[in-house]
Amino acid sequence: MHRYRTWLRIIGILLAIGIYAWSWRVVGIDPRKLVEPQAAQRAREIFTAFLTPEILVPERGTQRVEAAVRVPCESGNTPRIIEVGEGPQLFLPPCAAPGTKIQIRGEGFRPHSELLVRWIFAPSPQLPLGGELLAGRTRTDAAGRFELEVEIRPLLAQEGGARLQAEARWEGRWQISPALIRTLELMVQTIFLALMATTLATGVAAPLSFLAARNITARGPVGVAIYYAVRTAFNVVRSIEPLVVAAVFATWVGFGPFAGVLALTVATVVNLGKLFSEVIETIDPGPVEALTATGANALQVIRYAVIPQITLPFLAFIIYHWDINIRISTVVGFVGGGGIGYQLKLWIDQTDYHKAGTAVWAVVAVVSAMDYVSARLREAIR
Repeated sequence: MHRYRTWLRIIGILLAIGIYAWSWRVVGIDPRKLVEPQAAQRAREIFTAFLTPEILVPERGTQRVEAAVRVPCESGNTPRIIEVGEGPQLFLPPCAAPGTKIQIRGEGFRPHSELLVRWIFAPSPQLPLGGELLAGRTRTDAAGRFELEVEIRPLLAQEGGARLQAEARWEGRWQISPALIRTLELMVQTIFLALMATTLATGVAAPLSFLAARNITARGPVGVAIYYAVRTAFNVVRSIEPLVVAAVFATWVGFGPFAGVLALTVATVVNLGKLFSEVIETIDPGPVEALTATGANALQVIRYAVIPQITLPFLAFIIYHWDINIRISTVVGFVGGGGIGYQLKLWIDQTDYHKAGTAVWAVVAVVSAMDYVSARLREAIR
């Protein structure tokens, strides 16, 4: 007998090793990828960006002026200096010969700003998508003026000329990042999204929970059938991920917070319904039996014997689930459920990880605050 058990243990161990080895191969676990130099460097850059959210940014501004320059000049045409623009102005010849250099001058730009001069090409057979070519860079002086010598390259002759663009760029005082403002707006939307979903779900889950409570409903064939039907419905819907439900509603009513409210409402109804029904099943049967003995009907028993015992636990579960819904709503937003989640997905898709870090830290702050508040509220009502 002892030898038989030993062989069973050996077989069980070998079977477990085989299952894990097969699982390792099926899911493609490859620890070497974690330490590949390029992958590790990329991961380091992403984590660094997430840890440095975009909170404050310098005020940025630009000024642009463009002028057409023909290459080459028409025969017999002597280039003369022309004035282009209102406000910021450019002074330059309207045409030039390839291989030469022209002097351009500008006035009215922001003082002490970086200035880029580039050629802008329209779409052509040689350049189907158009393009641009840097011609030079300088800085404006204290009066907003600049002078720059620009070379007329052979490509300009092939294209028959191009537009010369002068762009002044500058950075001013620090200000609150637009990403932070957008994040705060969407976090408020996320909190109210979770609040509305929890409120709507509570209104549906509370009456259904009585039907799913064995001590209230499971009396007689009809009551037992209702009890098992509601319980089965709760279990079936609870097995469906909120992400799937959110994707369905996003297709149905369109992307946005309304789809997120509907998805979270469905998920919260079944979760609260199950929790509420379990609370009802654990009530003290004494008051119920006493009222039943006096001839009270079912509604009177629920009103005066059941509800006083379940009010505080119900409130605790409602507050707790509001906290949970704030966390879930971030994930639901990834499939179009509105709130901060959808914007976070867009920033990640655009590899704008500093802005994504702003959203992530905002979620962390709000979830932490809500966890503390909900814990204090649950303690207060006990």
